[in-house]
Amino acid sequence: RPSVYNRPRTQTRSEREEERRPALKTPPAPVRLEIRYADLDPYGHVNNAVYLAFFEQVRFAYWNALADLAGIAEREAGDVPGARYVIAETNLSFEAPIFFESNLHGAATVPWVGNRSYAMDFELRTGESFDTGELACEGFAAHVFFDPAKDEVQPRPDWFLPTVAALEGRPEEDFAPPER
Repeated sequence: RPSVYNRPRTQTRSEREEERRPALKTPPAPVRLEIRYADLDPYGHVNNAVYLAFFEQVRFAYWNALADLAGIAEREAGDVPGARYVIAETNLSFEAPIFFESNLHGAATVPWVGNRSYAMDFELRTGESFDTGELACEGFAAHVFFDPAKDEVQPRPDWFLPTVAALEGRPEEDFAPPER
């Protein structure tokens, strides 16, 4: 039966899977996500607006793992002091619907780190685990480190890049930002 999820694309799913960064194949902090009845739309699947909230939960799990590895116990409203950020850009690609009864898992990886910003790639998968689940949505978010007291962009914390590299098991030079 025809499905909006089977629309023409510039790359096939297998081509995208081949290009996927190794870190997202074995992400550092996968998390099980709960689907609430209120998350559903009139079609019976998760409303598109909820996906960013799922990404936020995944980001929170990643940051908790990062802070734990860095030995940072203090949190400010869930954030790490001195490492607050704002979201500058997001992008989502819906691959399959997510239903109320789906077992949903999410994970993220950091593809690059700049002097004042970093990116995260996200995946939501349905199935028994993140590792064995089917891709439902993939996304990207660009984050800019921000000092809310000064209302201005700030440099990344010194501990951030080495800790991300350690968490993901990759050398720091793998996190070079894309050239503009």
